[in-house]
Amino acid sequence: MLSPNLHNQIFNGCRVNATEEDVAHSIRHLQNHDLWGRETALLPDVELTLPSFYGVDIDEHFSILAQKQSFPYLKAASLLLQELPPEMPEVWAWEVGWTQYCSSGEQKKVDFPDEQALVFDVEVCLAEGQCPTLAVAVSPTGWYSWCSKRLIEERYTWSSQLTLTDLIPMETRLNAIQPPSGQWCERLVVGHNISFDRAYIKEQYLLKGSKMRFLDTLSMHMVISGLTGFQRSLWMANKHGKRRGLQEVKEHIRKTGRRKEGLKNSSWDWVDISSINNLADVHALYVGGSPLEKEAREIFVKGTMHDIRNSFQELMRYCALDVCATQEVFREQMPLFMERCPHPVTFAGMLEMGVSYLPVNQNWGRYLEESQSTFDELQREMKKSLMNLADDACQLLKDDRYKEDPWLWDLEWDVKAFKQKKTAAKKNKNPKNQKEAGCPDQSYPSNWDQDPGPPSEEEDMKPPACRVVVEHLKETVRFLPKKRQHLPGHPGWYRKLCANLSDSNWVPGPGLISLQMRVTPKLMALTWDGFPLHYSDKHGWGYLVPGRQDNLQDMDTEGPLCPYGYV
Repeated sequence: MLSPNLHNQIFNGCRVNATEEDVAHSIRHLQNHDLWGRETALLPDVELTLPSFYGVDIDEHFSILAQKQSFPYLKAASLLLQELPPEMPEVWAWEVGWTQYCSSGEQKKVDFPDEQALVFDVEVCLAEGQCPTLAVAVSPTGWYSWCSKRLIEERYTWSSQLTLTDLIPMETRLNAIQPPSGQWCERLVVGHNISFDRAYIKEQYLLKGSKMRFLDTLSMHMVISGLTGFQRSLWMANKHGKRRGLQEVKEHIRKTGRRKEGLKNSSWDWVDISSINNLADVHALYVGGSPLEKEAREIFVKGTMHDIRNSFQELMRYCALDVCATQEVFREQMPLFMERCPHPVTFAGMLEMGVSYLPVNQNWGRYLEESQSTFDELQREMKKSLMNLADDACQLLKDDRYKEDPWLWDLEWDVKAFKQKKTAAKKNKNPKNQKEAGCPDQSYPSNWDQDPGPPSEEEDMKPPACRVVVEHLKETVRFLPKKRQHLPGHPGWYRKLCANLSDSNWVPGPGLISLQMRVTPKLMALTWDGFPLHYSDKHGWGYLVPGRQDNLQDMDTEGPLCPYGYV
């Protein structure tokens, strides 16, 4: 496929002599794709002089090139491996920007951490937008902390539009876009899910300049001991003690033959030598010891900036402990990674992939807004459709028609009786005023809902019949109990889909329904090979076969009797 000029330069004149069998195989392959015998335009040979190779062949060339590119960062990584982190500060500085903590205990304000290698973590108060709130970094020589102006200074409101001054400087001064020396230096930053932290670094939004590179302990974990999506479900079941579910999955794998031939079904050792990707479980896998305390994270997720100010020292310590845990994980991971991925191109490729970015303009924000709007609209339509299905299914309560439905027969159809006081509270009312208002004593016309024709003059002076009925209904309010019942007269499964009147997000109807509920496939009348779906606590999801009776003894004994067979 290459021109002779390029082929000679890349492969040093080496030629591969294809056998007749290889040629015949290629022809058959082209024939299978209907390409053999087609006339194609021939492109002219490319005459191009390539730069000299670093080695004797192309493989050695890329190996040497990757070593040259990644050597400064590999050297920086070795600093984190050789040196233990210094002692963590006991008190953190309440000050805007970066603060350095010296080994002597002195706190010194700096423009940025001027270090070759750092372990870094950022925390964001999600309730206040996407502005970074605080950050902690550690190098082999000292600790650093950063606080945002929005955290330290209390204002009535802040702009929702972020600028470079709102981000974290890692190589430049506050209002500068060039390093103090005028030369960009190779620096390495290590973090867990470091792409999240990188998004809050100022220099990463400069199109040219920064030579900072990032290593992600989460990505390295996936290379060394990562899990597939299916394995993740098994690992979670094993961790939370769901032995029964784990055995069912094993049986499913055995029946469906998803395991490779020769692999024993009892080989589950991988559960103990891997983990999911969060920092707490990764740290437990590689380092062990006491589990990480992650309770303080909820303040950043659900709390406000005021909550963070009140717990500042505690939250700074939480962030610093995450940094310590990340460095401990990195010290264990790096030798394993270099052992399993020894080629220098792999390491250099990770460094380059870690600084990729997507150039966007104002159209990107419009695309996000329109996508979110479309998603919300489809969600509302879907929920409205499910609510209509639930309302329609609720009508089957009349005459016990639900018993004939192959999907809904086993739902909770018990109905709460409507409660009322045996003796109504006495009310002191003026009969004269009651008469003037047109309120009846205890009865109202039996033909109030019929059209009597044009009213006479006497009837025209009387209040309308509908008003009489409404006033009578008002009188019955005194029979209601103090505590309101939740949808009396409706089946139990329907009541669970409706919010209580006391809920702040109350909406009329079955507003709590979602696609994740077990009742939803039944309301949608889903089938498998034409048979209605059914869920059993013993067997899980299956389907019913009308007329089959030979396996009813395997059905759950509790609840209504299944009128159909179960597979």
